Amino acid sequence: MDIVSIIVDAIVRALSYIVSALVYIGKPILVSLYDNYVSRYLLSPQYAFPSIVNGSIGEGVKSLYYFLMFNIYDPVLTIIMVVVGLIILLNSSIQLNMDFRNFWIKLLLLLILSNISFFLFQDFLYIGSLLYSQLWDYGFPSHNFSSGSNVLAGLQIGGNAGSIVSLLILFVFLFLMIYLMLFLSLRAAIIYTFPVLVPIFTLLMLIPRTKEIGERIWFTFIDSLAAPILMAIPLILSTYVRNDSALVLGFLALADAMPTMLALSQSSRHATGYLGRSVGTGMGASVSYVGKGARSAKTIAHALPKPTEGGIGKGEPVIGSIRQLSPLNSGSDNDSSMFFKVK
Repeated sequence: MDIVSIIVDAIVRALSYIVSALVYIGKPILVSLYDNYVSRYLLSPQYAFPSIVNGSIGEGVKSLYYFLMFNIYDPVLTIIMVVVGLIILLNSSIQLNMDFRNFWIKLLLLLILSNISFFLFQDFLYIGSLLYSQLWDYGFPSHNFSSGSNVLAGLQIGGNAGSIVSLLILFVFLFLMIYLMLFLSLRAAIIYTFPVLVPIFTLLMLIPRTKEIGERIWFTFIDSLAAPILMAIPLILSTYVRNDSALVLGFLALADAMPTMLALSQSSRHATGYLGRSVGTGMGASVSYVGKGARSAKTIAHALPKPTEGGIGKGEPVIGSIRQLSPLNSGSDNDSSMFFKVK
């Protein structure tokens, strides 16, 4: 055996030892990461559905909310009410012919919703906690997704020829877990932040151009509340898997994809609104264009001389004709189109 073969063999052996060591310590590290951080601080009910009025962070949220309510929200509400009152006064004084019947109902409902949104979110969190706690306690102890050992029990790693594959499986699982950690951390920040912001964003629903901004804030918070409940189901199912790494990774990937699916459903709801308005605008423009074309064609046709028994008629063009809407079957064939008749 030459020196090159010896060196290559030594490198291969060293790499195999390194891979085997990573596989050997990889699963315990992932279990510890899941148990001590993901499960304990992000998935447990007291952190997944926290009280936004108690505890150190809750006290800060409550204090900030009341500060903004007295210094920003109330002045903004006052300005809105004064502006609406002046518009109504002008409408009744100089006859602007503006209809405030539906506007008053919408304004009243949005003002009520803006004032109770902070307390309404507390109720949402409480209801979500009741539902989520049932899933959190399900299958204890061997099929409870709060334990990393249960979630990773189905990973098929190790073996002589499977070290490289096992290392790849561990890296994929680590990537999926990091994604899960990032989303749950972002969700925790949303849970504490949006209740303070929602009252002012609710008022944006009064303005047609900013209505969807306020709606998106509400939908984002509701989707964040529902995400852990939906994510818990594939995580529970992963605890029943044995010796099937692909299925375990599939369940974890599905749990990671739940927030994305909720976000896509929210985007589709707003896209439907955009599409509906676009189609409606396009149809309105098309009908207007066709109507103008029909009127122009009728004017040209009426200006031509009418045929007589002797050939081309000697009639004079009718000037200043009046076009008006008529039923489809009104008028004679000589002076009516499908939509208009000429007098």
